Amino acid sequence: MKVALIFLAMLMACRMTPHVAEQENVDKPYSVDITRHGAVSMMAMDLTSGEVLMSHRADERMTPASLTKILTTGAALDLLGPDYRYNTRFYLQAKSGVNNLYIQGGADPTLGSDRFDESKAEVIFANVLRSLQQRHITSINAILVDNSCLPGISHSSKRLWEDMGNYYGAVPNGLSYKENTFYLTLQSPSGSGKSVSIVETEPELAIELQCFVKSASNNKDSAYIYGHPDMGKWYVSGTIPKARDAFVIKGALPHPEMTLGRELKTFLNDNGIEVKSVEKPDKGNLPNGDLLFSHASPELRQMIGVINKKSHNLFADHLLFSISKGQANWDNGIREVIGFWKEQVPEFSATLFDGSGLSPFNAFSAADMVNVLKWMHAHEHSEVFKHSLSVAGVDGTLKSILKEPGYKGALIGKSGSMNGVLGYCGYITTQSGKELAFCIMANRFTEPFSQMRANMEVLMKELIERN
Repeated sequence: MKVALIFLAMLMACRMTPHVAEQENVDKPYSVDITRHGAVSMMAMDLTSGEVLMSHRADERMTPASLTKILTTGAALDLLGPDYRYNTRFYLQAKSGVNNLYIQGGADPTLGSDRFDESKAEVIFANVLRSLQQRHITSINAILVDNSCLPGISHSSKRLWEDMGNYYGAVPNGLSYKENTFYLTLQSPSGSGKSVSIVETEPELAIELQCFVKSASNNKDSAYIYGHPDMGKWYVSGTIPKARDAFVIKGALPHPEMTLGRELKTFLNDNGIEVKSVEKPDKGNLPNGDLLFSHASPELRQMIGVINKKSHNLFADHLLFSISKGQANWDNGIREVIGFWKEQVPEFSATLFDGSGLSPFNAFSAADMVNVLKWMHAHEHSEVFKHSLSVAGVDGTLKSILKEPGYKGALIGKSGSMNGVLGYCGYITTQSGKELAFCIMANRFTEPFSQMRANMEVLMKELIERN
């Protein structure tokens, strides 16, 4: 009986004693115990001395989500250079009195995007019209859209089905257009649990789209689009708020090259140049003839600013394809990124399946990321890279953290999140003027995201204050 009482007292003491996470190689205690049931990997390093200031399971590989974009943009900046541009070429093919307009894709992720003035569809279309008018062309037999510069499998093999049909899951195309996004307008009745109807898609899609969405009493967008380009029938499921006349969600545009061709056809027809059809060119139909003009994308330095500040998946995966050796595809791009970082960081341990972080099977450690950031800090394009990162409390995905005086602007970096995943990485300028590289990642946690974010903010503030 006495032994049983002693055991019970010990058990109660264990339950009442708070969990204290072990910290390695540090003199100062930090609030690293940020999750009760999940896993964490953390590290902070003084970039001047190389001293590790905070380390907790720093070598444990985690699902990083969008922190992956740091690896992709850093490698692309070195391999392609900040001035790199994509080119899309427009040819006039004239044979036996028949004119074709041939568009040769160059894998430009910004083509038709409203983020840059020079990439807007109306600007590009006006250049096409002007070039044709200068040659006194009044009719076009066919617009030929050639996206063959990115052949092979369109989707990464390690992505979730629920991501593939939604705008953030759009994949690279030799003729990506308007960020490969379409807009789906839904209408919901006033009651909860009732069927939602489709109002329209913009642009129109050459697929059948079935709606299984229900109305809900909350204000959340919980509707997901399911499909991939080779499916003739897509569907949308989940819930949207009740009593909405026009609730818009975004999907991954199937066959963006055909949408580009159709919209250009309409534009030219409306401006006095008759176009009969939009087609994919035969393999033997090479883009010979008269080069009307070559459209250049914004520079890479501008694109990585969108990738890192806005966490743009499509742009990041286009960069992955662009640094491929040999055929531009997922496998070659991944091999190049991993090989590049293993040359710079000998202990680099990452496993990757895309360049954006959308795959939940990507994995690397906080130590991997801190060493990457350390290398980029010393790079000749360090300032370009750092300028692409979000500023805490100011812009991008870090706008909502560290907003208080004394912390605002003290951190630049990148966030990453998905179901059960949250992470931050980047550079911290401490209150004493030191510059640190840091990375914090948590996986498989059960706490609300708001609590995890607040816990990580406490740790980031300690790094700012104590060093």
